[in-house]
Amino acid sequence: MTTLLHLSGFTEATMEEIIDTAIDVLNLFGKGMVDLPNLGGTSGSKTVTLESSQAGAVKLVARAIYHGFYKGIDTHAIQSLTLSASDVLGNPTVMAAIREAAELLKDVDIDVG
Repeated sequence: MTTLLHLSGFTEATMEEIIDTAIDVLNLFGKGMVDLPNLGGTSGSKTVTLESSQAGAVKLVARAIYHGFYKGIDTHAIQSLTLSASDVLGNPTVMAAIREAAELLKDVDIDVG
């Protein structure tokens, strides 16, 4: 996932927190009909088994969480120009995408054996 987000110098433990948060958000927006498992194992090498659609939803939300929670609101000044990156979770389009991802997961049938 760090390669997908073009991150360097990023710890596995931090990415694990972002992925677990993404899973928690999808479970929240799934309103009891989505029950994705959190990562398990030792910090730095945790894993989770997800179906392709579930993994896609987690990646979509993890990207939004990375930019919205982890990176936060960045402000950069270049001479007299100031650039600010907004919190993407305050963006209704991003929130709609998260809600839609959770909604789509409600229809995924999971065979637990």
